[in-house]
Amino acid sequence: MKRNGIIRRLLAVLTAGSFICTVPEPVLAAEQAVSGEDCSGTDANLPRGWLLWHSYSRYDAKDSRLYLRDPEGKIQEIGGEFIHAMNGSFGSSPERITFMAIDSAADEWDIFLYDGGSVTNLTQNSGCRNEDPKWSPDGRQIVFKTGKWDASADDFVYQLALLNPESKTVTMLTDDSREEAMPCFSADGSFLYYTAYTDRIGAIMQMNLLTGETKTVFAEDGVNAYYPVVSGEKLYFTKWCSADNHCDQLMCYDGQTVTALPFNSERFDCSDACPVSSSEMIYSCTAEGVYDLYYYDGNCACRIPECSSGQNDLGASFFAERTGDVSADGAFDAADVRLLQKWMLAVSGTELNNWEAGDFYADGKLDAVDFSLMKRALLHS
Repeated sequence: MKRNGIIRRLLAVLTAGSFICTVPEPVLAAEQAVSGEDCSGTDANLPRGWLLWHSYSRYDAKDSRLYLRDPEGKIQEIGGEFIHAMNGSFGSSPERITFMAIDSAADEWDIFLYDGGSVTNLTQNSGCRNEDPKWSPDGRQIVFKTGKWDASADDFVYQLALLNPESKTVTMLTDDSREEAMPCFSADGSFLYYTAYTDRIGAIMQMNLLTGETKTVFAEDGVNAYYPVVSGEKLYFTKWCSADNHCDQLMCYDGQTVTALPFNSERFDCSDACPVSSSEMIYSCTAEGVYDLYYYDGNCACRIPECSSGQNDLGASFFAERTGDVSADGAFDAADVRLLQKWMLAVSGTELNNWEAGDFYADGKLDAVDFSLMKRALLHS
């Protein structure tokens, strides 16, 4: 790792909110890679970490279930006093998860917190539809969309809001007539990315949380774009192939141009980006009919059979297993935190024997986000 390059990239993100995106050239043709025809018959070899996703027969069947797979491959269902759970998001640890579900008693969409096995309804009896939760990078806030019934529109009107999971306090971020949905934070927490709908066609937007200023990141006439996801300096989102072809494709935004990912197809959907690293991704794909989970390792895309149920498997979120042992002495302790801090401050003679162990954000570099997550991981342990 080159320290000066990392510092320059960190400063660029903090000051400009821009993105750097490099899409690896696929070894195989996209359709061959997805179908597995030239993937040597190998199964998806996932990196070690926790994988979260939901599965349902049909959205309107209200039978969605939320699943968590640990680094050893053990799968458990997250259950409680709710139905139709989906769209889970990891916080500062794999034991801290937010998700949306229908409260069994109130019969309304709410935001829930799963914390070490305990489940809490954070928006209980709000009288609103609360959906699409995502954690802030520091794990202290949840951004989500909230909707109230508007009799004049004969529909729900959705706005964006912040939720403090400790106090359950809600702070509104937007107040207008169009639907705003699927928000997520930038890596440094300075910006929000979200989908804004006009006549049911989505555009990808950016909001500066300091100034409130918004701008359009991507919009195309007659083409729906939605579900933005940030990983380090990269922004991913889903869009239709064209106004005439509504097959979903996954895209990467570099601050100036939008690039299609190499495994896309004009014949089936590829959606719900879940970046694992700078070159790896888990996503949902209908190559075999219903949505299954696939893993792209930078060269080839393969179905994940143990996480593909035969129903629609969607909304993946991944928390990479990071040891934190940057000194490579066989233990993760406060000495590793101090070592990373000295390295980031460019203290003379400081070396990291295993820098990858500190890449808690799994974006191929070390910065203040990793340092914050490392401290939280040590406190949690």
